[in-house]
Amino acid sequence: MIKDRGNIKWASMMLPEHFELLRECKQTDYVEQPRELTDWEFEELQQTIDQAINQQLDIKVNVWMDGKYTEWTGLIKSINFNTNELILETLFKTKRIPIQCIQSVNLEVDFYD
Repeated sequence: MIKDRGNIKWASMMLPEHFELLRECKQTDYVEQPRELTDWEFEELQQTIDQAINQQLDIKVNVWMDGKYTEWTGLIKSINFNTNELILETLFKTKRIPIQCIQSVNLEVDFYD
């Protein structure tokens, strides 16, 4: 059986520029594209955010930033309409989330209180 070592066998002939290009190619291959939201989903986002603000409930926000999905959990402190940002107070810090990057919002309901 032939043991192929992949790029390792070519490493002695590669220049640093080649390694940089290979790293860039690997990074762009794994970039996810944001999902387009429908009008129904926008309305549901708005209703969930309004409910979380009015009742001071924790929420879980799914955000698409820098080519990947990130999830934040916390309490909505306020919404800045001038900069279109949602200010979320998490356990460790306050996070400013651009509204156009929000993909989904879910209430964190604690049934054990």
